[in-house]
Amino acid sequence: MRPTFKKLEVKDLGDLEKLVAENVEGIEAGLKVIDTRLVLGQAAIDLVSLDSQGLLVLIALDFTADEGLLLRAMDAYSWCLEYPDAIQRLYPMARISTDRPPRILFVVERLTDSFLRRIKQLSFLEIDCIEFRHLEVNGTSALYFDLVQRLRKSAAAE
Repeated sequence: MRPTFKKLEVKDLGDLEKLVAENVEGIEAGLKVIDTRLVLGQAAIDLVSLDSQGLLVLIALDFTADEGLLLRAMDAYSWCLEYPDAIQRLYPMARISTDRPPRILFVVERLTDSFLRRIKQLSFLEIDCIEFRHLEVNGTSALYFDLVQRLRKSAAAE
């Protein structure tokens, strides 16, 4: 029997947030969501996670990568750098330090070339850009993640 595939549409960001939270291990083994819709200063980050080493990961979600998504993530990231004690109080289980700032994951349905060019110019230490596909495979819902861009800058360069 041949497998059947059908693209499923994600209706809104709330649905996307729920799908990603439920399937976050598909992005990275050991990744765990610990909070949703966190407001950091004037910016909201969609999901807050811990990786397998207990390091903080900020996950920004949208359907298309655009300047609004980038600015939102930058504001949240900057707030984390400015107020590490507040983040540590919020998430005492997280390993937070100035030499290991939060990692940022952008999870979108479609990444644009201009978005990828912009993030390469930023001074974030670690950014992952991931595209998602919501599919029906043989009648079962599945979420597929594709790592499009991984940026790692050394702390010494900072």
